Amino acid sequence: MDDIVRESGMSKGAIYWYFKSKDDLISELMNTFFDPKEIEKLEQMLANGSARERIEKFIGYIIEQMNMMRRFRPVVQELYVIALRDQKIKKMTKKSFQESVPLLQGIIEDGIKNKEFRKVDAYQVTLALYELVEGTALFWSLDLVDVDFEKQLRGGINLILDGIKIRK
Repeated sequence: MDDIVRESGMSKGAIYWYFKSKDDLISELMNTFFDPKEIEKLEQMLANGSARERIEKFIGYIIEQMNMMRRFRPVVQELYVIALRDQKIKKMTKKSFQESVPLLQGIIEDGIKNKEFRKVDAYQVTLALYELVEGTALFWSLDLVDVDFEKQLRGGINLILDGIKIRK
């Protein structure tokens, strides 16, 4: 809360006027980060192009979101911790994930159908892509190593997509 007070320029009392606890504040941030309208926006953004192009657009969107949240690195990490103990936050996180999985999985299935990707388990590839995003975000948010988020994410995605593409 001290970090929030310092960054906001508000007093602790003012923060607690609006939010009864740090968890309440985090819950409100989650509502901001996981806006349900974002899925609709993503669906429209990813409607056209080859499967690879659509996945690259998706990754570009993730990179854009992470760049906007750069100031909130500690909060990003706190969200994971709170989700472990707070069922409401866990439910929000899970809902956001479950809403976006079919979108990405559908793109991979389109790539298989259009002979862009070889026959693979689209769900497992989707999970691998999300694991890459979340793992990179974890390294980035904890500042474990000097991670160029965009370079690391794009490089990892290319490895996965090159691994499933049909060789001609």
